[in-house]
Amino acid sequence: MKKLKKLFISAVALMLCFVCVFSLTACGEEIDKAELKVSIYNYADKEMEEYSMNIDLYRHLAPKTVDAISSYINGGYYNGTVFYIMEDYANQIMIGDLKYDQELSDNEGFYLNDEKPALEGEFVHGGTTGSNLKNKQGSIGLWRTWSEQDYSYNMGRTGTDTGRATWFIPTSKINSYDDYFCVFAQYELSDSNLEMISAIEEIFSDETKYCEYVIYYTGQYENLTFHCVKKEDFKEEKIEDLFVAEEGTAQLVSYNHYTIKVPITEDGEIAAFVKSATIKK
Repeated sequence: MKKLKKLFISAVALMLCFVCVFSLTACGEEIDKAELKVSIYNYADKEMEEYSMNIDLYRHLAPKTVDAISSYINGGYYNGTVFYIMEDYANQIMIGDLKYDQELSDNEGFYLNDEKPALEGEFVHGGTTGSNLKNKQGSIGLWRTWSEQDYSYNMGRTGTDTGRATWFIPTSKINSYDDYFCVFAQYELSDSNLEMISAIEEIFSDETKYCEYVIYYTGQYENLTFHCVKKEDFKEEKIEDLFVAEEGTAQLVSYNHYTIKVPITEDGEIAAFVKSATIKK
């Protein structure tokens, strides 16, 4: 009887070991790797410096979001996108939806990246209990407007869309975002990564190193025209066809005008942008 008991215990222990090993392997397979090559202007040396940022994509927490982001990376979507900060959101760096071409005469050279489909919300209040990563330094989330799908337009939290393709990178803890935004990736807080983030933060702490622009839209909802002008040139009262979301409708306030800060060199060129993004095998 004792032999049978020992054999049973051994069998159970072996099975548990197998399950643990299998689980670890599965988790490992669900964490993809991506690398960003980033160019940031060094104002002291007056030249661009190159940085590499390695990030982990958490498919086991946000499979639909990570699959979409991975396909966008493979398609070159983030190549050439500009880092910026939105007014009133000083503790997060944005990337993904804004590009620049100095040859363009319209909109100060800025233009929108291709719009991607809205993604299902993979965060706790969107119904996905596994997407519980916190919004803090080292995290990368998918941006969405607070008031999306909230018809009161009172900064509500009822929206369940994760967003489309724009990333926000917290530079400090953002408690109010936890469980309401999809954190789909993280980067190691290594010296090289922190050096890159610090270089961008340093730019935004010095008003001589960035320029403020107002992004606004004209026309009717579902058929809007993008505009970007320097903040001092924006005269709201003079824009006849300025779009403002109508309360009580399904229009999104994310298309209302807003101010951004963009890093600029002494020559007026972009001082911080993604050179390339790749999925690492």
